[in-house]
This record gives sequence, structure tokens and C-alpha cells, in this order.
Amino acid sequence: MKKTRLLTVILAGAAALAIAGCNTPASGDPAVATRIDGGQTQISVDASGSDNQKTDVYKFTYKGYDIVPGTDMKPVLEAIGEPVEPPFQAASCAGQGMDTTYNYPGFYIQTYEEEGTELIRGVVITDPLIDCGGIHLGDTLEAVKEVYGTPASEDDFGLEYRSGNVALRFTTDGFNSITDITYIVTQWA
Repeated sequence: MKKTRLLTVILAGAAALAIAGCNTPASGDPAVATRIDGGQTQISVDASGSDNQKTDVYKFTYKGYDIVPGTDMKPVLEAIGEPVEPPFQAASCAGQGMDTTYNYPGFYIQTYEEEGTELIRGVVITDPLIDCGGIHLGDTLEAVKEVYGTPASEDDFGLEYRSGNVALRFTTDGFNSITDITYIVTQWA
């Protein structure tokens, strides 16, 4: 009985977020389902009103712009501006070309080169104030499961969810406290 009621509440909440994420304001920007008071960051699973990136994958939204692993970094830089410090570059150990890390307030973006294009490898959340669909750094794995449901994979150190070519990882310190939230292209997962 309790499980049925909990499932009903979770499904109703998910449906409300999905509907909110599909609305497109008159400005043409994607709707924002959750936002930190006074902040500019939000996590969305689907923003089909957005035309700047792929849909139906996990994505990080900053300043109203969807940052999707596996897509071109150039329009992201144009939309969200320069990072807070110069990007760090190093020769790629996994591919050809350069790997780059861009630091922004509360998160950083890692990129790689493929056929002359700089693509987003992943987005790593570093600020516990950033709301990731109701989950924050420091929350528990149980809290993640309540919000996101059954993971694609689970071990003693975290959970992983997959949608399209993007994995959403919640890593713990081994004591059930989330220390890392990462959006990453599944080929690098």
C-alpha cells in the first residue's frame, strides 16, 4: 500500500516536471522547471522546446542554455560566455588532439577533439547548491533513487542512469553520501 502511494506521488511529480520542461516561453528560450533562488543553473531531462541541442538525453542547463555531452562546444561558449579562468588543455591520452577543461561557477566542462571539432565529453557538478532535479552533492543514493527511479547500473560507490548517448552518474564516498554528479558521453562512461 505504501509502495503504491509512493509510486503514485513519484509518477505525478515526474509528469509535472516533464510538462513544465516541454513548455516554450514567448522568448523562445526553453522553459526552466527548477532553479536555485538567485541562481542560473538547472538540470533537465527533457527540454523539447529547446532547439539548441539534442533532446531526450540528460543535459545540464546553464543561463538557459542546454549543455549536452557529445555535442559541439563552440555554440556553448558563444551562449554561456567565457569560463572563470583560462581553460586547461593537455594532449589527449584517450584520443587524438587536445582535451580541455572549462571552469564555470559550480561546475566544469570537459571536452575532446574528434575530426577537428571540439566535443563535450562531460559536465561535472562541483557546488552542493546546484539542484540536479532535486538532488544535490551530499544527498544519499536512496534520495537519488526516489527522484530518478531504478538506475541502469549500481555498485557500492554510486548509481548510473542512461538516456540516449549520455550517462548521468551519482558517485559516493563509499558511505552513501554523493560526492560527484557527472553528465558524460556513454562512450567515455
